[in-house]
Amino acid sequence: MITKELKQEDLSTFAEQFILDLPIPSIVGLRGTLGAGKTTLVQHLIRELGVKEKVTSPTFNIVKSYRKGKLTIFHVDLYRLSSIHEFLDLDLPLNQKDTVFFIEWSDMIPNSKSRNWKFLDIEIIDDVTRKVSY
Repeated sequence: MITKELKQEDLSTFAEQFILDLPIPSIVGLRGTLGAGKTTLVQHLIRELGVKEKVTSPTFNIVKSYRKGKLTIFHVDLYRLSSIHEFLDLDLPLNQKDTVFFIEWSDMIPNSKSRNWKFLDIEIIDDVTRKVSY
């Protein structure tokens, strides 16, 4: 496991390096407390994949998708879901060719369902610093 301490100005560089090693298709789960910076990090990751449009939180929509060429990028926020069944009911095309998923609050997914996922764990160190482990 790799752990890095990041400040806001480090996020673009981190996202660039993380995306370089990300196979397609991929599912990346983000775990951390409320306000840890999951959405902010996903915004940087999606921009690094080449999406030019504004990336906003899918908290109320639950799922937002973006296109870059053949690639479909899904940004999913499970915060408002109450069970794994609600997640499964979304019927998302997980592991489908030419897809990348960034799933916030992924700790609600049982390990058996997330075996091939990558995870980014985010901890608040102070107001401007986060510890990211992956």
